[in-house]
Amino acid sequence: MNRWAVYNQQGRIDSIYSGPDFEAQQQAQGGLEVVPIADDLDDVTAYVSGGAVQPKAAFPFVVSTGQITANGTDESIISNIPEGVQVRWPDGQTDIVNDGEIRFSVDLAGTYTFRFTAVPYLDKEITIEAIAAT
Repeated sequence: MNRWAVYNQQGRIDSIYSGPDFEAQQQAQGGLEVVPIADDLDDVTAYVSGGAVQPKAAFPFVVSTGQITANGTDESIISNIPEGVQVRWPDGQTDIVNDGEIRFSVDLAGTYTFRFTAVPYLDKEITIEAIAAT
């Protein structure tokens, strides 16, 4: 039995199928395709480009600081974000980043987590701690 990546047109692997070769082709429905995938890769660590499975790379982010003062003006800047990356903000809103950075400031102390996703990168979470102003 072989392992197969079932992937969409953007190269995101939707699932892994293990089974006979003839059944693997039946997994390609609704615009999905299949390609053999190595045992050491999966839908979290790989994507498909040009019909071949590739390991995902780490995001090249630069975070100015992981801690800010919760005063509404102090900010953390996450930069070097590749174009087209989806970010889920701490409040659940999602946006596509096209200008290379996001800026975050807040007036409530707490821990704020951002989640970034895009093919061909490994998903990434960045946490910013906002401490109470003294």
